[in-house]
Amino acid sequence: MLAFLTGVATAQDVARGERLAGLASCAACHTSEHGAPYAGGYPVATDFGTFYGSNLTPDPVHGLGAWTLDDFADALRRGRRPGGGHYWAAFPFPSFTALTDADVADLWAYLRTLPPNPTPDTPHDTKKTGVERWAWHTFFFSPRPWEPLPDPVVDQGAYLVQVVGHCPECHTPRTRLGKVQRDEGLSGSDAFPHGGPDIRQSTLQWTDGDWRTVLEMGMLPDGDFVGRGMYAIVEHGTSKLLPEEREAMIRALMAE
Repeated sequence: MLAFLTGVATAQDVARGERLAGLASCAACHTSEHGAPYAGGYPVATDFGTFYGSNLTPDPVHGLGAWTLDDFADALRRGRRPGGGHYWAAFPFPSFTALTDADVADLWAYLRTLPPNPTPDTPHDTKKTGVERWAWHTFFFSPRPWEPLPDPVVDQGAYLVQVVGHCPECHTPRTRLGKVQRDEGLSGSDAFPHGGPDIRQSTLQWTDGDWRTVLEMGMLPDGDFVGRGMYAIVEHGTSKLLPEEREAMIRALMAE
């Protein structure tokens, strides 16, 4: 599937992969409180149980060391494990499904540079069964590519907001079965795994300078700062983007 992208990654590829991983909160969700970066164990409490981030380091036994790029792409875009089986949707593959081939490859290139760590994955704590997980995939998930928008700058920003940053996963209401109601995009949610406020421009009425300050340093227009979860996204994600990437996100968010 992505065999044509398995050549040697450049430093530029790895650097972009690191920026994408920061915006996607990979470290935040795959690093336990006292654990090694990306070695897994971070708990995500939901209405369906507590799920633990897996080990993303290149360890051949407990991490991704034995995976191929195609395995990685299937996990991100189809929510499928190597050899079959589905992931729970606490892992935001419904948003990652629209990642481009190039961005999947760059993320993979960056993760391959991490030190291998032999920390085993923590089993999820849920009473839900594999049958329920299969049913969720069957009825609520359809892999889809990104559909470009007419304005190339807004398109770039919307892709970073909707797909890489997966902002709708926390800032959009869900059904009682956990499906993001994308027709109510970014209108706020108090659902699992942790809700986020309404961030539509039509509600906030922020200036581009307000958005820039939030994305660069996490400070809100009233002088307060975003909460812990969002601050990690700012610290490791939006503040590390190239200026043109961040400006594209602002354009997209102001178009909401």
